[in-house]
Amino acid sequence: MQAIERIITDNNWITLVILFAIILVAIMKLLAPDKLRDYTFAFFTSGFFKKKVEDNPSVFSVFYILLFFFATITISLFLFLMLLQKYYLPTFFNYTIALCFVVLYYVLKYSLEAILANIIQSNYNTKYFLATKSGYLSNLSLWLFPAIIIYQYAFNSPLFLLIYSLILFIFRAFLIFINNKKIVIRKFFYFILYFCTLEIAPLLIVYKITTT
Repeated sequence: MQAIERIITDNNWITLVILFAIILVAIMKLLAPDKLRDYTFAFFTSGFFKKKVEDNPSVFSVFYILLFFFATITISLFLFLMLLQKYYLPTFFNYTIALCFVVLYYVLKYSLEAILANIIQSNYNTKYFLATKSGYLSNLSLWLFPAIIIYQYAFNSPLFLLIYSLILFIFRAFLIFINNKKIVIRKFFYFILYFCTLEIAPLLIVYKITTT
């Protein structure tokens, strides 16, 4: 009986996190329905990020702050359900730790990218590259979120969620390359160095810290 109650309790916090994420989406829709639609379909709209770079909107607006937290909540929940549950009890406290790691990682990453962009006085191509990277991640989180709901309440198959997420991440990487192929090919060594340093290495460090 205690085990059943414990499982129910564990599912309750996941439900609350999902409801909170849905509330964030609802607020974003009220604040800027066009922006939310554009981010949702950014995978299929090549001109969206060009317009974003030209408009140069503030990342500290309410909409972008909400979008950032929605993305980090979704990604941390995905990582927790797929990886960390194998090593830690599925409690809200443990998920909060994972969420803090993800938020800290992306805050530091985006801050470092912004600092470097200002130091080297980046041109349009560099700004476009950074915009597609961060934008497609937000886009990916909007597509990953429904799959998490399906996984949690309808089709509880880790393989389903893993394959679906891999398709999204591979598609994101493909679009980043296609939309920035000139700068990637011309600066291939620096692109690989950047990708390994700021994309892969921090995630491996976080994974190592949280699983040992």
